[in-house]
Amino acid sequence: MDERKLKLVESPAVAELKGVTKFFDRVCALDDVSLTLPEGRIIGLTGSNGSGKTTLLKIMAGFYADYQGSVTIDGFKPGAETKAMVAYLPDKDGLPRDMEVSEMIRLYSTFFDDFDEEKCRSLLGMFEIKENSMPKEMSKGVIDKLQVSLLMSRRARLYLLDEPIGGVDIEAREHVLDLILDNFNPKGTMLIVTHLVHDIERLFDSVIVLKKGKVAAFEEADALRAQKGGSLEEALKEIFRGEPESLGGGRI
Repeated sequence: MDERKLKLVESPAVAELKGVTKFFDRVCALDDVSLTLPEGRIIGLTGSNGSGKTTLLKIMAGFYADYQGSVTIDGFKPGAETKAMVAYLPDKDGLPRDMEVSEMIRLYSTFFDDFDEEKCRSLLGMFEIKENSMPKEMSKGVIDKLQVSLLMSRRARLYLLDEPIGGVDIEAREHVLDLILDNFNPKGTMLIVTHLVHDIERLFDSVIVLKKGKVAAFEEADALRAQKGGSLEEALKEIFRGEPESLGGGRI
């Protein structure tokens, strides 16, 4: 078993959210969300469309500041102090269409002290992505691989991934997941938004479920499987159907 999963002592918190509420006009995207995310965990974040998943990631990444409650990353409010700690992969491609991969590597190296150029070039080689290529020449799946390669070449404290394998073909998904697992910083925490629970659940130490902006569950992945006597995907389907409204507290 992986050393991460054998860690039985309580880990220090990388991120803490207390009573976080966020409105867009009159629509409540997040409703009194309180969570503590410990070090060394890969955590799944799932829920139906509109449940607040992407909003939660963007708040932690420092894109939204107009929310109620408090959020800290290693004790700092998301902003200038946390940019160097947080690696964020959005759900939509945000890469410059006309920039060569080699230039992206140079920029990442300039802006992020924790970026490992050698590792990035190795990962790109695994995916056969050429440094003189540009996103405008790539398929959605190749762009996803490029973004994951750049992201996982950082030694961040908090990784925020929004649907990281949505465009990756089925044959390559296991390869991408292995890359994420093998290059995860054990001193960090990773939060992954996904609808593809069946394909990605082997990564998860624990899972957060959002329903209508509220935390419906925050449980160990193995505990959820044991409670429902099947796969994690099946356990989550029961939660989505409204079985238990709250399966756990805010810390795993």
